[in-house]
Amino acid sequence: MVINMGASAMSMQAFVPISLPVSLVRPAGLTTALTTVRPVAPAPAQQTSAATAGLAAAFLAAAGTAARCSRTSLSGRAARGRRGSALVCCAAAGDSLAEQEVTLMTQVLREVKELVVLQKCSKEIIQKLAESMVLVRAAAGEVIVSQGGLDPHMYVVASGEVVIQREQSGGEEPLQKGGAAGSYFGAESMLGNTPQKVTVIAQSECQLCRLDRDVFDAAILSQNDVQEDLADEEEEEEDDNASCSTSDIIEVFVVSDSTGESASASVRTAMQQFNYCSGSTCGVSRTTVFRFMKTEGEARKIVAEAKERNALVVFTVMQTKLNIALTAACEEQGVHTCDLWGALLTSLEKKFGVKRSGITGRKQSVGDEYMRIVRAIEYTRKVDDGVCPNAWKECDIMLIGPSRAGKTPLSFYLAQRGFKVANYPLVPDEEPPKELLELDQDKCFALMISADKLAGIRAERMKQFNRTNTSYADLSEIKKEVNWMKQFYMRKGPRWPIIDTTNAGVVETAARIMEILDSRKGDSLAASYVSPVES
Repeated sequence: MVINMGASAMSMQAFVPISLPVSLVRPAGLTTALTTVRPVAPAPAQQTSAATAGLAAAFLAAAGTAARCSRTSLSGRAARGRRGSALVCCAAAGDSLAEQEVTLMTQVLREVKELVVLQKCSKEIIQKLAESMVLVRAAAGEVIVSQGGLDPHMYVVASGEVVIQREQSGGEEPLQKGGAAGSYFGAESMLGNTPQKVTVIAQSECQLCRLDRDVFDAAILSQNDVQEDLADEEEEEEDDNASCSTSDIIEVFVVSDSTGESASASVRTAMQQFNYCSGSTCGVSRTTVFRFMKTEGEARKIVAEAKERNALVVFTVMQTKLNIALTAACEEQGVHTCDLWGALLTSLEKKFGVKRSGITGRKQSVGDEYMRIVRAIEYTRKVDDGVCPNAWKECDIMLIGPSRAGKTPLSFYLAQRGFKVANYPLVPDEEPPKELLELDQDKCFALMISADKLAGIRAERMKQFNRTNTSYADLSEIKKEVNWMKQFYMRKGPRWPIIDTTNAGVVETAARIMEILDSRKGDSLAASYVSPVES
């Protein structure tokens, strides 16, 4: 935001609000540390070494004693508020943010407009920066940074309120602005080793998340080193990849004597392992599905076509005669094959001590598991789109997000896996039903989506109703809605995991939710699921 005051125009970009749940600064087990920390003598502000080698060494040291549990000195001109005080680290040496807080801070760092370089950094580098951030505390009236001071840190307000001031020339009254949870300042000073542009005073007791310049610089240097190494590797591999043409189409034949759904799903999942090179060095793929194969003659024809198109034949054929015929034809024609069920069925035959039945098709048994899924789907249908709040306490999962963020399809996908799912559509400036905050908050998952993506989805939706001029799909209004939504999550759901659905499909998002639910139980052994006994 820029406040234009004629010749005294002032940039306020350092105060762009970012959603940050209050729970970020209170990880489990830190309550005592927050109240028993002892003050020590203020230390001088750290100065960044100009030597590249020094930056790399600082990065290794930053996660240890140099970046934790030190006091931050107050340099520069005197500012209004209590003077000569120092910020105190909230955590003991060696403590780190929990996984959820690191994820949230990773999102925050990507939204700091002054740190454009982070937009080119890998996820690993940004996560490393988030993990290195230090929690500090400021008492009411305490000066956090002073205008003109050389404080080599960026701060994010996690809780409490601050007053942000900027002195003007000519003896005019200082420009003043309030800041609360989610505001950040000091990014430009950290980035460019320049004096702070503002004075920030804690209006109430505050907790802040601090990023040190040494850590930031060393992370960027390490990113550059990685990019150089990758460039060298690409040059070395150019000759090896010369024989790979992007115009090649990799053909895959899926053959089944039933619906072929299980084989198709397996192939799609396996193909994802080659997304990194699809369309570049590995060419592109195309899958052809042959369902309900009935005769040996059909099997031979399919194999002949596979040979002609140089295709891989992946099959799930239960009938023994057809299985043998298809396998033999592929061997005769020199066609590559993969029998998805062969090894599994052979192992089961050995375990049970009997032969497979060879019967095709799926027989759905109406047992406890089946009825559990039916009940989950019926419940999810009944409470879809925020209705029946009085029934929300029965849900296994509650999804919260804006309209058209994918809540309904995600709900029904999870319901087909036995979860009772409710969802609530957020409406800006509208308070949610009290039932949302009364249910077990561990059941709640917040969905996030970029404004551009949401605007595109809503525009397509409006076209279906022959409506184009509506604020519902207006990008500027949606940006305001997304910002409000972040603040809502911070105020109402500081414990809710935030899942970005911008470029994620239903299956990927559902997998992430199930992973979070399982992780709360412990490891994969503790989270294991035992199905009912099959008879």
